[in-house]
Amino acid sequence: MNQIQSITEENLKDFITCPYKFYFEVFEKKKRSINWRQVVQHVVNKVVYSFYQLPAQHRHSGKVLGLVDEYWSKVSPQIFESRIQYYMVIAKITDYLMENIHAESKKFPPLFLFEKLNTYIEELDVDLSLTFDVAEWSDSSFVIKKYLVDATPEMLRLYYHLSIVFSEKVLKRTPKSVEVVTLLDGKRHVFIPTPEDLQEGLNYLQVMKYSIEDPSNYFKTNNVNECNVCPFHKECDQDTNEFTSKKYLS
Repeated sequence: MNQIQSITEENLKDFITCPYKFYFEVFEKKKRSINWRQVVQHVVNKVVYSFYQLPAQHRHSGKVLGLVDEYWSKVSPQIFESRIQYYMVIAKITDYLMENIHAESKKFPPLFLFEKLNTYIEELDVDLSLTFDVAEWSDSSFVIKKYLVDATPEMLRLYYHLSIVFSEKVLKRTPKSVEVVTLLDGKRHVFIPTPEDLQEGLNYLQVMKYSIEDPSNYFKTNNVNECNVCPFHKECDQDTNEFTSKKYLS
């Protein structure tokens, strides 16, 4: 085992998705693959960022539609599995974005808008970074929001723990709520923090840190969706014993 000095939100997401792929991309420095989910997430981020930058009187559902049209025009249908998927994804993304950020039309701009924060977490002995997509701050409340194409329960859990730890350690304030909207199914996941959640979040991140440091945890994912678009099929077929005998971290 080797100790790591820094972890990003993307590192943790990639490791949860597939430790094998994480290893090849991060430690072997092999070319990172781009799939349709990543491209669509980029469009979503651009739409949300542009929408919140507008004056309050211009923040309405029609403007959301215009922003989606603007940024989606650069997306190639070729990155999707079929034309049907291409049109279904844009339809769902458009509908659920309009539905969920229309309510923000009369509010002031958020305190944080895709702001990347870095801090040293003493309990973990590691530098940690997280991007707050949307964080609304007032005298009476502090609400963190994220708009994702989709998310597994493991990803939702990761983001919640990261949000709590960063809020307490960096901002010295507990969020009133952490809200994640998943746009392919239109679900709104709302988490209400409790006093025990900071320690639970630190424990969770400590386990994640140990997992990344331990080569025995670099196993192949069972996520068929990820395997279908992964460029490392040949590497995955190599002898696992040979793979895990390497020193992965420096």
